[in-house]
Amino acid sequence: GVGDSTRCSHPERGSSHELQDNPDSLSSEQNLNGKIPNRDSGIDSPSCAVEGEVFPNEDAIDEEERYDSVTETETSVSCCITLDNKRDSTQDEDSDLDEVSSGEMEGGEKTDTHRVKTQRLLNIARELLHTEEAYVKRLNLLDQVFCTKLTEAGIPQEVITGIFSNISSIYCFHHKFLLPELKTRITGEWDSNPRIGDILQKLAPFMKMYGEYVKNFDRAMDLVNTWSQRSSQFKSVVQNIQKQDVCGNLTLQHHMLEPVQRIPRYELLLKDYLKKLPDDALDRKDTEKALELISTAAKHSNAAIRKMEKMNKLLEVYERLGGEEDIVNPANELIKEGHIKKMSAKNGTAQDRYLYLFNNMVLYCVPKLRLMGQKFSVRERIDIAGMEIRKEENVKQNLPLTFAIIGKQRSLELQASTAEEKEDWIQVILATIERHKQNSETFNKAFNSSFSREEDHTPDSPGPWSTTSIDSDSERLHERRSSKKKEKEKQTCKGCNESFNFTKRKHHCKACGAAICGKCSKMLENKTCRLCPECFETSQVPEGPAGAPGELKRKATAEVRTKIVEYNFI
Repeated sequence: GVGDSTRCSHPERGSSHELQDNPDSLSSEQNLNGKIPNRDSGIDSPSCAVEGEVFPNEDAIDEEERYDSVTETETSVSCCITLDNKRDSTQDEDSDLDEVSSGEMEGGEKTDTHRVKTQRLLNIARELLHTEEAYVKRLNLLDQVFCTKLTEAGIPQEVITGIFSNISSIYCFHHKFLLPELKTRITGEWDSNPRIGDILQKLAPFMKMYGEYVKNFDRAMDLVNTWSQRSSQFKSVVQNIQKQDVCGNLTLQHHMLEPVQRIPRYELLLKDYLKKLPDDALDRKDTEKALELISTAAKHSNAAIRKMEKMNKLLEVYERLGGEEDIVNPANELIKEGHIKKMSAKNGTAQDRYLYLFNNMVLYCVPKLRLMGQKFSVRERIDIAGMEIRKEENVKQNLPLTFAIIGKQRSLELQASTAEEKEDWIQVILATIERHKQNSETFNKAFNSSFSREEDHTPDSPGPWSTTSIDSDSERLHERRSSKKKEKEKQTCKGCNESFNFTKRKHHCKACGAAICGKCSKMLENKTCRLCPECFETSQVPEGPAGAPGELKRKATAEVRTKIVEYNFI
C-alpha cells in the first residue's frame, strides 16, 4: 500500500502526458496490479529511467523500492508456504482416501470370492437334486410300470423277482426319504443351513441294499434275454412299454442299468462338492464320511457296469450274426473286429470278409445284404488254441500287405488295406494267443495240483508198497477220472462237444440220458421225445426177420416214453 501511494505522488516517474502518449503502458501497469517490474530484468517499462534523466529523490525512491522488494519477497514466501501447506494437506487427504478405497476394495473382493464359492456349492447341490428327481422317475418306471405290468400278464413271480430283485425297496428309499430331504434342504433351507453332507452321511448306510441288486444284475440280464426269446407274452408286454414316451426310446435293459450307475454318480458329485468346500466348513466331516461309505458301494457298481458293457458288445455281435452263433457267454471277450480281404487260393482275387477276434476264437464271416443294418454269416470258427500267424507276405503271387492265420479248423490268407492295419491285426492276434496259452497253463497247473492232493490223501492205507493199497488207489483214481469225465460231459454237448449257455440250451437224450444241444438232437416222428444221434439211429432200425432190431426199437421207444421229463430251460 505504501509503494502504491508513493508511485502515485511522484510525477517524475511519468507525467500524465507521457501516459497519454503511451496508452499501452497504462494497460500493462494495470495488468501488473500496480506492481513495478524488476529493473534488473532489462525490460523497458514506463517505470524505467530514461538515459540522462536525473531523479532528485533517488534515495527515497531506493528505500521505498527496498521496502517494496522486501514486502514482495515476504508475500511470495508466505504464498509459497501457504501453497505448500495446502499441497501437503491435499496429499494427506488423498492418501487417506486411497487407504479407505483400498480397504473397501479388499473387503469387496473377499465378499465376491465368498459369494462365488457359495454359489458353486449351491449349483452342485441343485445338480444333485435335479438328477435325483430324474432317477426317482426311472425307479418308478421299473417298479410301478414294468414290474406291475409283467405281474398282471401272468409272468411267474420267481421270474419277476429274479429280474427286478429288490428294486421296490430301492424305489421306496429314494422316493420317501432321500429325495424329500434333499428337496426341503436345497429349495427351502439353503440360506440358513447350506449343507448336504449331513443328509447323505445319515442315509448312506441304507445304500448297502444296492449290493443285492448289483450282485443279481448278471442273472437279471440273462432272464430278460431268455424270456424275450422264449415267451411271446413277455416280449409283447416289454415292447409295448418301451414304445411309450416315458421310456425315451430306451430298452428295459438300459433302465435296469440306472440303479447300477447311480452310486458312482453320487461319488463324483460328492468329490466335486468336497473340492469346493472350505476346510473349516461345518459340512466337511459329514461329507467325507458320506463319501467313504458311498465309494465302497461304487466299487461293486463299477464292476457290474464293466460286465454289462462286455455283455452288450456280445449281444450286438450276436444280433449282427443273426443269432447263428452261441457267443453270448460271460467267458467270451470281444477283442477286435473289422473288415479285411481274403485272398482266394484259386485265382488270387481279394474278397470282402469280416473278422471277429475273441479271447478264445476267431469268427471268419461273410457280409450279408440287408436293408436295415449290415449283418454277417459265419463261414468258419477257428479256435485260438493251436493257432499260428505267418507274417511274411506272399512274394510269389505279388500280394502286398498279406498275412496268414493257420488254425486247426482252417487256414486263411488275409490282406489288410494299410501296413499299420496289418501290423495291428498281427500284434493283437499274437497277444491273444499268448494270453490264451498263459491262462491254459495256469488252469492246468491248478487242476493238476488239486488232483495230486486228492491222490496223496488216502486214509486207512495198508502201506505204501502193499499190493492191496496199489490196487485200491488205482481203482479210486479210475473212479475219480470217470466221475470228472461225466461231469465234463454234462457241461458239454455229446455231439459237437461245445459248452452250454443260456443261448445254447442243454437237452437230454430220453434213451441214454446224454447231454445234447438242440442242433445235435433228433426228434421222433411224434415230436414228443428228443434223442441223441446214436439212439435216434438205433430207434430207426427196420424190423428184420428175427425181430431183434424191432424188439430193440420197441424197447428203446418204450424206455424213452417212460422216461419223458421236461428239461426246458424256462
